[in-house]
Order: sequence, then structure tokens, then C-alpha cells
Amino acid sequence: MSHHTHTMSPEMQLQENNADVGAQPAPESLPLHERWPQALAYPLQMAALSTIVALAVAHVIARLMPGIVGWIFDLIVWAGFFKYGFEVLRWSANGRSQAPEISLTVGDDVGRYAVLLLILVEITLGFVALYWGIWAALCVGLALMFAMPAMVTILALEEGMGRALNPLVWLMIASRVGRWYFALVGFFCAALILQSVLAAEILGIIPWPVGPVLVWLVVNYLMIANFHLIGSIIHEHADELGYAGHVELQEEVPHTDKSRAILDSARARAASGDTQGAATLLREELAAHPDLLPVHDEYRHWLRQSGDKTGLAAHGKKYIPVLLQKSQDRRAIDVARECQVLDPAFALDQAEDVTRLAHAAAEAGQTQTAVGLLAGFHKRFRNHPDIGRNYLLAAKLWAERMNKEMQARAMLNQIKIMLPNDPVIAQVDAYLAFLDKLAATPSKPASRPDTPPAA
Repeated sequence: MSHHTHTMSPEMQLQENNADVGAQPAPESLPLHERWPQALAYPLQMAALSTIVALAVAHVIARLMPGIVGWIFDLIVWAGFFKYGFEVLRWSANGRSQAPEISLTVGDDVGRYAVLLLILVEITLGFVALYWGIWAALCVGLALMFAMPAMVTILALEEGMGRALNPLVWLMIASRVGRWYFALVGFFCAALILQSVLAAEILGIIPWPVGPVLVWLVVNYLMIANFHLIGSIIHEHADELGYAGHVELQEEVPHTDKSRAILDSARARAASGDTQGAATLLREELAAHPDLLPVHDEYRHWLRQSGDKTGLAAHGKKYIPVLLQKSQDRRAIDVARECQVLDPAFALDQAEDVTRLAHAAAEAGQTQTAVGLLAGFHKRFRNHPDIGRNYLLAAKLWAERMNKEMQARAMLNQIKIMLPNDPVIAQVDAYLAFLDKLAATPSKPASRPDTPPAA
């Protein structure tokens, strides 16, 4: 990877919005020697332990089934395990110390993505070992171990397979979490070694089926501890990661809040099986009370339950400006990212909202979200004064985070041609000079410039 792929420019170090009403303060970080016992004790909670036991037995039952039937059943068990594990991670990332009884917020697709990822890892390692030898496979395995906490984090929090496989995203998460990321990698490696050693010992002295059940108990136990540890680290670094939490896991709206009666009425309809009616009620209330954030969140929840992707994207256009008015920038980024997944053509109606949200998304490390928001800005908002600064940001994101220097240069030169008198031209020239300097510098790490020009 070239040095400038991940260099961060001062312009992209935007001022963090400290007025996020829904943000929770990160607790004091526990020292390392206290962290391990806490993580290892987590799976002993009855909710987690009962799931661990049930899935261990299910794995052994799968071995009793013939051929492909047993293999498919085992994959289903793995999908169920990952779905619960990701629920553990989400609960922990939202500051909850108790283990969930069942998976409430994680979609079925996430479990399937995780199983697919597991299969891809095994195939990759087997392929590398076959063609390049065991040492090459070992190196690839070590790289994947480094990436695993990041991949798990993305799958659990964003439910996106594409970003989970992006090495640039792995490095971004590692850099934002800092030394604790290496602690997560270390715990994952230690758990892998420990379960392998214990499996060999158990299977050597305890006969089937008790031996395999005990092995799966150890594997599931250590993996749930791992999911909890990752979630707790995310909770402590939520600001750095731009994570605002999952709405479904936030504190209940108090009864004194005027949203409470509306939410109760909608949930009563949904409980009777009329989820569409619940969504309709909430939509009507939002028309009269557009500033009630809990009602917006509840409305989106029931739209998801109804599978109304068009409704979610349409609501996002109205909801994001409300969130920005209330300084809920991080939550607005989450909504924008979801809407972009549902509708690649998703776009906001106000230029000021696009500018603010795109820059906030860039600062939060949500590169694809920022670039998606800026797409076609000059066509939708002709002659707007933010065109220059927005496309300068897009060019920097392309060059620094997406390894698309040629496209970035083309964008910068287009700004110079189309906006020769724009105040941003001096920054454009400085950034082009910076890219030229990088290209002309010999590939000697110590001699390469560390940072692009200040804005």
C-alpha cells in the first residue's frame, strides 16, 4: 500500500460535534489485567451459557447426520451461533453488561455472511498451502488473525460483507482503537491456541459423544468471550469509531416523554400482528410532530420489519435534516449509510445538509458514505458555493483512503477549470503539489512526507 493511501490531511480533521444528545460517555478503560477475567466471566451468565450448551450439542448432532445433510445442518448451527455472537457484541458495544437471551437485533443475513466468511478463510488458507506451501499459509493466517476483530466488528455493527473484506477499513479501525486493537488480536490468537490444545487433550482421554460436546463447549465459550470483549472495546471507543449505538438497544423512552403514548399505541398494533398499521400510525404522528426522534426511530424499526426498503429511503430524506438540526450528526450518518445501501441513488434535498453530513462522515471514517453523499453535487446544486470544498474533500478521500489517485487528480484539475476564482483553489493547488511530491519521492519510507498540506 502506498504511503498516501492512508495519510490523513488536516482538512479532514474536522471539529467533532460534542453536542450529540444521544451519545453515551465512554467509561474509564479497565487495565489489561482486569479486562481478561471480566471477559472470561461473561459467558458464565445463564443466558449465554445455555446458548453455548445448546449449540455445542447441536454441533455433535450434526455429526450423526449422513453426508451433505449433516454438513448443511452444521452450517446452520454455525449461522445461529454467529447471529447470537453478534448480538452479544452489539449489546456490549451499547454498554450492556448482561448477556442477551436471544438474538433480537441481528438479521439472519449477518449469520450467513459470517458462515460465508468462515468458508472463504478456510478455502483461502487451503489454496495458499496447496500452491505456495505451509509457511505462506501461516503468513496469510497471521494476517487474517490481525484482520479478524475488524471484520467481526463491521459485520456486527454495519451488516456489510463488502466493507468487512476491505483491508483499508481494517487499518482504519485498528488506528482508531489503538493499542486495544492489538489486545483484541492477542486475545483471539490466545483463544485459538487454547481451544486447539484443550481439544487435543479432551478428545485423547474422553470418548465420543461427551468429548466432542466438551470441545464445542470450550470453542463456543471462548468465542462468546471474544465477542463480548470486542463489543466492550467498541463501547469505550465509540467516539473514535463514529458509532452512535443501535436504536433498539438504547434506553426506553420515559413515560414523561410525549413520544411515549405514541410508541405504546404503535407497539400495541404491532403486537396484534398489524405491523403495517403500526407504521401508518407513526407516519401520521410524524406529520404532526416531526421533531420527535423516538417516533422517527420507531417508524424506521417497523418499516424494516415490514421489509419496506422504499419507505426507509424516503423517510431517511426527511429524518436526516431533523437529526442535523438537533446536532445528532453521528445518528444522521448511520441513517444515510443505511439509505445508501437500500437505494444507491439516495440523495439529500438541501446542499447545506449534504456538505455538513459528508464532512462529518469523512471525519467518522465513513468514506463510502461521504463519497456517496457528494456524488453529483454540482448537478443538483448548480453554482452553489460549496461545490469546490466538497469536491476537494471527495478528491482527498479518493487519494488517501481509496487508492484512486488518478481520479483524485482529475477531480482537482476539473475544479481548477470550472471554478478558477473559487476560494478553495489555493488548497487545490497545494494538494496537487503534495501528490506530485509523493509521486516524485523515491520509495524510501523515511524520506516520504508524513502529511499533506494544511488547509
